Amino acid sequence: MNDTTNDSGQTRAGFIAILGAPNVGKSTLVNRLVGAKVSIVSPKVQTTRTRVLGIFIKDNAQVILIDTPGIFEPKGRLDRAMVAAAWSGAKDADAVALLIDAKAGIDKRSQAIIDRLQEENRKAYLILNKIDIVAKPALLELAQKLMDTGIFTDCFMVSANTGDGVADLAQTFADA
Repeated sequence: MNDTTNDSGQTRAGFIAILGAPNVGKSTLVNRLVGAKVSIVSPKVQTTRTRVLGIFIKDNAQVILIDTPGIFEPKGRLDRAMVAAAWSGAKDADAVALLIDAKAGIDKRSQAIIDRLQEENRKAYLILNKIDIVAKPALLELAQKLMDTGIFTDCFMVSANTGDGVADLAQTFADA
């Protein structure tokens, strides 16, 4: 995060890009963190077609979240533009968080994102979503497998839908 000084003391601001495959809960998580509906949520794939910004303030930190389109193997021009917008959001951000649907695990699309982050030597936060519908042993096994890739600095287990674990994530983002 960037430090700025004002009359009330030290404040910080930073951009965090939320990456993930389509329909893993990126927009739901951004809405939950912001405390308002800033991103459209739908079961339809590619609801988010461009980067959407959401801001939350915690302590002395202003966190600007970049809700990116889902990353997938593009077929047409619009698909390529959406995927390019997602990676552009990651490039421009101070930090990156990869959201994985814990129920789906490491599917082909999530693995492709992990591979690209590894190629770019980009560290990221790991966020396992939908923990409310996955057994704890399976969650722990998935978390360990993903942490073993070496690209993740921290692992958070959340349910963007219920809010479980989101407060800890928000605090870490604010402290970053």
